Amino acid sequence: MKYFILPLLFILSNAAYSVDNSHGKANQRQIKVDVTIERNFLPSDPENWTLYVYAARPGTRLPLSNYKGKLSQIPLQVKLDETMFLLPELTLKQTEKVIIIAKATKSKNPHDKSNSDIIGTSEELSFNHTNQLSTKVSINKFDHFKSVK
Repeated sequence: MKYFILPLLFILSNAAYSVDNSHGKANQRQIKVDVTIERNFLPSDPENWTLYVYAARPGTRLPLSNYKGKLSQIPLQVKLDETMFLLPELTLKQTEKVIIIAKATKSKNPHDKSNSDIIGTSEELSFNHTNQLSTKVSINKFDHFKSVK
């Protein structure tokens, strides 16, 4: 009998955890992002380009939630949420307004910048009335950056 009860208890405890865990995710802030690229910005070698899609406070570029992939995956739908942070003190929980940035670069280091980097941004989004947002971002311009000397 104990060989039957122990596995049953294990299954029930995991089922309870799964239900509780999925309930917590429903209250979690999440942004569904459809990412595209304008045809004239698509390089001939998109598999060699890294794609970053991330949420940031308006006027900043510090990621609150981020995704890393390949430019060759576009068109792409990404779901950004509270668990996808780089720094625990900078998450989607800490702000009401965000913008979404989709940036592609040939560099393997996200901090290196190049004149060939391409970017697209969303309009400003707000979590004031809901925790579930959606937007579209089209990569449609070069990422002009300031050189630091």
